[in-house]
Amino acid sequence: MAAAASAVALSLAGAARADDLQQLELAKTRFDTGRYEEAVRRFAAMLDPANPPCERGATDAEGKPCRITDPHIIERARGLAAAALVALRRGDEADAYIEQILLDNPAYSPNPALFQPDVIDRFTAVRARIRARIEEVTRQRAEAQRAERLRAERSRDDERRWIAEVTRLAGTERVVVQRSRWIAMLPFGVGQFQNGDDGLGWFFLVSQAVAGGTSIVSALALASYQNVDVTPAPPSQAGMPAAQRVDVERLNSRIDTAAAVNHVSFGAFATLVAAGIAHAQITFVPERVSVRKRPVPPPPPSFTAAPAISLLPGGLYAGVLGRF
Repeated sequence: MAAAASAVALSLAGAARADDLQQLELAKTRFDTGRYEEAVRRFAAMLDPANPPCERGATDAEGKPCRITDPHIIERARGLAAAALVALRRGDEADAYIEQILLDNPAYSPNPALFQPDVIDRFTAVRARIRARIEEVTRQRAEAQRAERLRAERSRDDERRWIAEVTRLAGTERVVVQRSRWIAMLPFGVGQFQNGDDGLGWFFLVSQAVAGGTSIVSALALASYQNVDVTPAPPSQAGMPAAQRVDVERLNSRIDTAAAVNHVSFGAFATLVAAGIAHAQITFVPERVSVRKRPVPPPPPSFTAAPAISLLPGGLYAGVLGRF
């Protein structure tokens, strides 16, 4: 199997993600040092959907607050913001962040090594209060995932059917044979055979052959009878046998019979030929379409890919190493 490796360098918004982390660390530093008010302001700015996404080098110290976009960093920022608000005794605002965390990630569990017990208790209380909403969100997501799986399965089934149909079409060849009206005017069922009506073709072939053959044989017999010499033989000489006399009446009977057979057989032959040609012209099929098999090349080898991540100057890059 021939193998080739291809790497597709995909910048995973390295600059933006790096700045998301930078913004989080700046706010977390305030949180860790107990400067909760300032930490809350920073968390609120980076979670504000009205702010533009963070770009490399942009900080709110320059008067340019930005919005983080990485889902995992957003979840961490909300958790720290909630913890800071709990420390400031601003429970309602903390609950709003906690609700967002739990609705986005119903399986979220606060880390006891990071959060104080009162923050963990707050998470427990909010989870109990919005349990119905969490269950509804979980149900909706499960239904959405199920619908997506079904859609993907239908898509795969459609693709398999399409490939099977393409393979079937590629493995068959449509052959068109043009028919001729001149050939349809030939006797002995040629027109019927050309039209694909083998039954009538054999009927006209055999019947016309029999009628034509009978006509020819009877014509030869008639000619033979008509050439018989009926002149009376001279008297026999001494010592010579007497010449055999021809039975004229019997000969005439044979001539009449041969003539009648010839007329009937020739008439039958002519009638069958005319009927066969007329039928072939009336039922004429201009073309005949047939399908024949042809070889199909084997499918190509399957493609496999493996992710590759590297840290390069200027950002984080991901690659895909493929083998086919």
